[in-house]
Amino acid sequence: MGDTEAKSVTGPLLEQRVWKIIVVGDLNTGKTSIIERYCDKHFIEYYRPTTGIDLKKKTINFDNKSIVLNIWDTAGTEKYQSLIQLYYRGAIGLFIIYDVTNLNSLHNLDTWMRNIDDFAPSNVVRILIGAKCDMESNRMVSIEEGKLVAKHFGIPFFEVSSKNNINVDDSFLKMVSMINEMESDNTIKKDFVILEDKLIGSDVDTLSKCNC
Repeated sequence: MGDTEAKSVTGPLLEQRVWKIIVVGDLNTGKTSIIERYCDKHFIEYYRPTTGIDLKKKTINFDNKSIVLNIWDTAGTEKYQSLIQLYYRGAIGLFIIYDVTNLNSLHNLDTWMRNIDDFAPSNVVRILIGAKCDMESNRMVSIEEGKLVAKHFGIPFFEVSSKNNINVDDSFLKMVSMINEMESDNTIKKDFVILEDKLIGSDVDTLSKCNC
């Protein structure tokens, strides 16, 4: 692996980590597509709405560490907010997604950020994502507006396209590098392991994939 790129693990490493990453945002903002593109390197045009919570795992090699990313895909509807809030516990990274073709999804970021402030660890790494940047003819939110919102919240920002594979890997690499830097600064435990990273109860017995 190069110094600036995270790859799949191909051999034994010195250290191991398990990191819990949550992906949140409104319905149909492209959360599942982003996760699928990063984990499985493919794009599916349409998904059924995610019901509750879904989990994808990806193991990478970064900075002489074997890191298991437990990436939680969440529903974007109010019905599941109390369930999603349970999964904020123990999260080490959060992607907050809006859709550049949907102005309401940008306006609703304040609500998502309040929930994160209330229920996620105070030192969780946050990154703002503007999804579907390939859909220029339908764009409602400019990249400048996205940058201003990210500056307001004091977090990094990427526009991504799962369809055209734009900035998806880069946004995850940024997340991994920020968490790794935080570990190196001893602001979180170096032996951080998620002990409660599993589906909770019967509320999520039926999970399906979506473009949300």
